[in-house]
Amino acid sequence: MYNKIKILGIVGLAVSSMALGLANNSLVRVGADSREEPGTIEHRIDFYYNYLRQEFTLSNGTKGKGNNLLYKTVTISGEHQITKPEDPTRKNYEFDGWYKEESCKNEWNFTTDVVLKDTRLYAKWSVASAEEITEPPYTPPSTVLEESASVDYQVDSVMNFKISNDEIKVSKAALLKLEDSKDNVLPLMEYKAKNSKPLTATFADNKITLTCNGTNKVINVKDASEDYRVNNSNYETKAKNYENKALEEESHHVMLAGSSSIEFWTSSKEDLAPIVSYNHGIGGTTIEEWDECLNQRLVFPYKPKMVVYYVGINNVINSKQDAGTIWNNLSKFLNDTHAAMPNTKVQYIMMNLIPGYKGYYDVINSVNANVVQYQKSNASWLTLINPGEALIKENGEPNAAYFRTDGLHLSYYGYVVWGGIIKQSILEGLENY
Repeated sequence: MYNKIKILGIVGLAVSSMALGLANNSLVRVGADSREEPGTIEHRIDFYYNYLRQEFTLSNGTKGKGNNLLYKTVTISGEHQITKPEDPTRKNYEFDGWYKEESCKNEWNFTTDVVLKDTRLYAKWSVASAEEITEPPYTPPSTVLEESASVDYQVDSVMNFKISNDEIKVSKAALLKLEDSKDNVLPLMEYKAKNSKPLTATFADNKITLTCNGTNKVINVKDASEDYRVNNSNYETKAKNYENKALEEESHHVMLAGSSSIEFWTSSKEDLAPIVSYNHGIGGTTIEEWDECLNQRLVFPYKPKMVVYYVGINNVINSKQDAGTIWNNLSKFLNDTHAAMPNTKVQYIMMNLIPGYKGYYDVINSVNANVVQYQKSNASWLTLINPGEALIKENGEPNAAYFRTDGLHLSYYGYVVWGGIIKQSILEGLENY
């Protein structure tokens, strides 16, 4: 994880140092190398990755492409040949050389070509496999109970709602899924049964009936929608809208959850494809609201194989909680989430430093530092993503070009960078699922 965060930080600094790839191509610096005679012209050679091709517009209206992420820069004095750098890498692609233009028509010859001015070179790629990325299939946990066990079967939960005294309290989305699968709700349950004792489960009249070895057991299902209501009417409306689509969204995929940075990532489904993902972000929500209400409604019923959270920033800015309080709330939330969904991988997006709220940096940094320590003891199920580091300029301040004019929410190109890093982390997490 340390190495990954460090690398992403380098990419972020490279982007900001070249002013997002829009630097003047004729920049000349004079006499910086004391080994050359005074007045010797220096030339800069920028090597670009050349494959992230989303269009973007900066806050000042300037348009550009996001494919020119900087791989390496070298500076030479005078006019001569340059040394070929180490080849860049890209998953499922082969590197095919450095070219003089984005379209990769004319290859740079490191043996004969001479640098005469500031120069940009672009990587060319060819597909090494049939697809750039594929989503690994979901492998459910074993449902087999040892024959030596003292019981014929055991059921731990239904859609991540724990059974207590033969009763579960579920949200609306969970009820909809139970009703839709009423003839066989076993796939919605976390259970184990002996191979010699087949188990069946059906749902009717707010009851799950388990049948095994000629005997029945009933689990009462209580509609706890009112218990999971959010006090804020705007948040409640958005939560209901997500719930109403519960049957359109399948189980065992990737769930995005959290506050406005998730909700406003309106292109997340397309950006993460072919990974199947669902975005249930609600702007303004706090850690406590996700812990006590929204997880139960917008995450648990979907039995996600992975959930990616961005929560905490509203505890900082809106609730104005101190770092200790926020960390207590966040650690409880992470513990509760894992206890409810022990088979789900969790990725937590560390809070961004945001240009319009400099007075909160100490609190944000403190909470982020705590979650780094926490993850070290929970690495089997929790991964941290730090895309905010790629939004920082060389002086340590967040780059306003990545944010909207409110100084809080990400701009289009902010999502190109932020979302791209999140996608890579999700892919790596699914590969190790």
